[in-house]
Amino acid sequence: MNKKIFNYSESLLLSLSQEIEYIKSRSKNINYSLKTCQNKLLSKRLREELNKLNKNRLKILTVSENMFKKNCNELCFEFLFEITKRSNSLQQI
Repeated sequence: MNKKIFNYSESLLLSLSQEIEYIKSRSKNINYSLKTCQNKLLSKRLREELNKLNKNRLKILTVSENMFKKNCNELCFEFLFEITKRSNSLQQI
């Protein structure tokens, strides 16, 4: 039973970490595109996407923070929380 729970939490952590990495990468690309974009409609769509990514990042931050608080001795939760916090700097326009 414990092995199933461990595998599930391990999978969840991996998925959240991958999602944060995707958000970081996509946000970086959007910010770069916004700097060079001349089209107002495209700029608007890019900002909307960046806002959506930021909302997802904030949800993951909340989840990872709660997981870390409940399992503060677990390095994997601390890692997830840390990479989620660091992704904040890429969300700025």
